[in-house]
Amino acid sequence: MSEAVADDPLREQLLDAAARVFARQGYAGTKIQDIVREAGLSTGAVYGRFGSKHDLLREAVLRRTALAGRMTDVAGIERVADLIARLGSLRDEPLSDGEAVRLEAYVAARREPEVADALTTAQAHWRATVQPLVDAAIADGTVAPGVDPEAVLHFVRTVHLGLLLQRGAGGPAPDPAAWADLIDRIVASFGAGGRSTS
Repeated sequence: MSEAVADDPLREQLLDAAARVFARQGYAGTKIQDIVREAGLSTGAVYGRFGSKHDLLREAVLRRTALAGRMTDVAGIERVADLIARLGSLRDEPLSDGEAVRLEAYVAARREPEVADALTTAQAHWRATVQPLVDAAIADGTVAPGVDPEAVLHFVRTVHLGLLLQRGAGGPAPDPAAWADLIDRIVASFGAGGRSTS
């Protein structure tokens, strides 16, 4: 992203508005006019910066996923085991706009190649962000030599997405203590005597 694009406050305003509207109405139910109204801007502001609704969603997905990828900088995320514990934890609050946008992107990706490309790019960014955790996990035995780290990361993303789907649908959650114990056991099974996540 060029410096001029990064310093465009109207672009940021549109991306924030798009995330809120996509989260509330879904991708298919969102029209450019809804985003414009939410942002308090004109249609020209959208088309001067984005070619289409697909472009807006693509950018919103990349931006929200990049923000989520920064969680490795948050205190307590120093190992793959910590990442699994964080992304695999049960939460009962409503989905954030960023979480809802990610779910909408997965649904839209089935029919929209640009959105599917955005998800692929976002996952590549996330993967690059967690590489130091993977390296540390291999070094400390949290991920044993016979365990494919890519399979572990795919598992982590899949569990996290499944939990978002359950929360978004209002599905019942298991007992938190039983769930935490299961996650601890799964993490322990990846390694050669890796430490528990709790």
